[in-house]
Amino acid sequence: MGRQRNNYEEYFLPLKDKKTQKKLFSDLIDLCFDFYSGKIRNNKFLVYKSPEELKKMVAESLPHEGTKINNLLKILRDPIGKYSIAQFDPNYLAFPDSGNAIPAFLADIYSKFLNQNMINFTRSAPIATFIEIQLIEWLREIIGYDYKPLEKINSLSEVSGMITTGGCMSNNICVMAALNYFFPEIKGKGLTSLNFQPAIIMSGAISHYSYSSAAHQLGIGQDSLLIAGATPEYTTDLESVEELLKNPPEGKRPFMVVGVAGNSRTTGIDDLSGLEKLCRKYNVWFHTDACHGGCFLFSKKHRKKLDGIEKADSVSLDPHKGLFSPYPLSFAMFKQRDTLVRFTRYEEKVRNGKAWDLGYITPFYGSRGFESLKMWLTIKALGVDGIGKIVDNRQKISAYISDIIIKSKYFSVFNEMSFYRMVFVYYPQKIKDRVDKEKLSFKQKLKIKQFIDDFTHKINEKLYTSGELCLDEFKLDDLGNFTNLDIKDKFVVMSISNGNPKNTKKTIRKALNKLFKLCEANLPLMNKKVMSVINRTNDLSIKKDTKNYGPAGWS
Repeated sequence: MGRQRNNYEEYFLPLKDKKTQKKLFSDLIDLCFDFYSGKIRNNKFLVYKSPEELKKMVAESLPHEGTKINNLLKILRDPIGKYSIAQFDPNYLAFPDSGNAIPAFLADIYSKFLNQNMINFTRSAPIATFIEIQLIEWLREIIGYDYKPLEKINSLSEVSGMITTGGCMSNNICVMAALNYFFPEIKGKGLTSLNFQPAIIMSGAISHYSYSSAAHQLGIGQDSLLIAGATPEYTTDLESVEELLKNPPEGKRPFMVVGVAGNSRTTGIDDLSGLEKLCRKYNVWFHTDACHGGCFLFSKKHRKKLDGIEKADSVSLDPHKGLFSPYPLSFAMFKQRDTLVRFTRYEEKVRNGKAWDLGYITPFYGSRGFESLKMWLTIKALGVDGIGKIVDNRQKISAYISDIIIKSKYFSVFNEMSFYRMVFVYYPQKIKDRVDKEKLSFKQKLKIKQFIDDFTHKINEKLYTSGELCLDEFKLDDLGNFTNLDIKDKFVVMSISNGNPKNTKKTIRKALNKLFKLCEANLPLMNKKVMSVINRTNDLSIKKDTKNYGPAGWS
């Protein structure tokens, strides 16, 4: 490999020989574009290897002698680049996280060279601090909160949002903000000073797992989650929420209701205005999880889907989901301007305008990078209207996806693709029509469900491990009884997400033809197995599902 023994100067910028350093980074950029072009990845979204194989590739003893710097590029190419997943690939349709906006890349690369620490203003991040504050004001305007020009922001106490690494952390911070707003005594005395358990109301069928994590990590306990119902459209049921607000379990006091603007399973959008009215009626915090749906804030045509978000006490947004930014980039936003002041040790400094250290008001985070530059530069480059047009065009492609999936007649579809995500199971219409005509026992229906689960997973896993097509996979209740099997157990589902602004009808058709081809090939065997259940020639015992599923299905 060529060991590096004495001269470490070549490992640190700036190099004396500018040609050498430019050549090194030029080679790195070539490597990056080889990954993007597919050259490294054998033109697949993923060159699949098992966990055991991947471990074997990178396992080694602790290095005691270094490696020459040119050898590092070889390592970055293979195994790292070769076996990394490409979420911008036209055959990657599992999540909307395309991360392929050029302005965001320019900002991301440059911010690493700048190496600004957003904890401090002086000696750490002077101009970066004000760019981040300006971005927060831009997002306030987009959400519909009151906003100010940057020059009118006179103190840190007016900064009403913060950048985080992801929706989990943004939601966690919003829960903590609500908790401290209603129960300020816990700052000094702790949760044990309360003679009741603070509780969060959310729909368990559609809400994100981050709230359960927050309840645990913030010490209010996972038993504090009061689970409301969900509609067949995979949205929060308002009547169920009001019943919990009106009659909470003994010993629990609701302080927060979670509204979902684009859930992580079907991207269904709640009646935000209706939830907000309930929150005002019962005096609780209204949080809107818009980590997916926040992209509609940029669309003049579809902004109405989010009516009511401007009244939310807090909003979480994830530009690294539907707004094409590379990881990580998320926001926790607050309607009341001084919300974050509750978490500072220096309230006077924060309010009098003599300090601009963002670290004073950012809970959990101390040192952190200049991630906000990615979104700031993307807005500068495209403008709100430009981003809105991209979102609108993506909706048109999503409608096309919905149309061809339904017309294929290979699936039972669980949701209308009103956003960029559709969920379905492999249950061909010919087979479903035959089953619907029969009077089957519950055991027979359970066995057919098992076949649906098995074939859905088998088809999806084969596409994934081949590197040909990536769809999401998780477990989901059939809330609308779309399979007509009347089964309450969760189904193994496939999900398609249209997040990449580069998707076209042509690329979508080409990608989905791989799915349809495999569905057709499995049709005879699926039919044979289902008919054996109808004719009672099959063992009706149900095997336990031991497979693992992705984040959208985490409970």
